[in-house]
Amino acid sequence: MRKLLFSIIFVWSLVVVGCGTDSNNNETENDQSIAKDKELNPDETEKEPLTLQLLKADEDAGMTLENNEIYQWIQAEIDADPFMGDEDDLSLYPFDIVESEDGSSSLMFLVINRLDNPIQNLIFSLTFGNDEGEYIFDDVVVDLPETYLGILDKNGVVPILVDMDAADEELFQSLTLDNVYLKLDNIGIDFDA
Repeated sequence: MRKLLFSIIFVWSLVVVGCGTDSNNNETENDQSIAKDKELNPDETEKEPLTLQLLKADEDAGMTLENNEIYQWIQAEIDADPFMGDEDDLSLYPFDIVESEDGSSSLMFLVINRLDNPIQNLIFSLTFGNDEGEYIFDDVVVDLPETYLGILDKNGVVPILVDMDAADEELFQSLTLDNVYLKLDNIGIDFDA
């Protein structure tokens, strides 16, 4: 699944263009390099790195970023690509299947806020599957009230779980960059004042 995640991130986000400097470069050369990077890739040079946040529900349950294996796993992925998500947009990335203690499965998505304001309530209809019309989720309402979500800061990312049928795990594993289909409709957002 990580291959799919990285492929989707690669397509949906821009490649970071870095500029290396050494101690012999002067300020003018650095300014020219930064200007050149902005011309080549203006969104990436303006983006702030992402910050992983705890869901309020997880925080209320006593979880921390340090004591939870799943959050540590997500943090490692964010560290590998801290500029995920489209500038001035809300992004949803399929991450992986998570199995609960009771044997049920959920699909973990990362919700990335690159909008100008923190989000306190979020609701949307999710369709996710392949481009041939086979869907894991078909117009499923995902409701993330502040009591569950908390406040999702600008440049913040949180994981969410959407329950799925075990029979759809095979479909999820078959998704590739060439056949994946993800659509959000009826998006409702309340911003934190």
